[in-house]
Amino acid sequence: MQLIVFPVETRAMTGFSHKAVINYSDLTTAGASQAITLFPDVGYSAGALMHAGWAVTKVAYRLITGFTGGNLSAMTMTLGDGASATRYLAAATSDLFTAPGTTNTKDFVIGGTSYAYSSADLTNSNSKLVATLAATGGNVNTATAGQVEIYFHIADLAALSQVVEPTHTASITE
Repeated sequence: MQLIVFPVETRAMTGFSHKAVINYSDLTTAGASQAITLFPDVGYSAGALMHAGWAVTKVAYRLITGFTGGNLSAMTMTLGDGASATRYLAAATSDLFTAPGTTNTKDFVIGGTSYAYSSADLTNSNSKLVATLAATGGNVNTATAGQVEIYFHIADLAALSQVVEPTHTASITE
């Protein structure tokens, strides 16, 4: 999996702060599903979790190539965290098997839920963004093609509450 942190300009234009790219080669589990931690990923800040006051404010995915191969007959994805695998996106709203385009009306989906993490979420390891891909007809690692991009925005709400308006002094001269 590849994690891309967007520059400020892209964040302002799209509203997303990160993009994760999952390829079929990232699916290594010999089972019907595999959970992949998107944020923070293993290489990000030594695997540290989110902070209290951070929030996932929006998520979306874009299917680039359908996940096919082996005996697969369907592939879906949920987006959630350590507490709820479907907090941001339920499997019913995803179709990662059918090729993107006119036959797949779910090849770009925006999730409608946001969630702010508390200190309680941090102590029980719930504060991580997780994509779970589930296969029908075969194990997830039998996929020989497939790529999905997952977009999300992480906001530091605690920092927003500390923003102070600068003091301006003005003088009028007549």
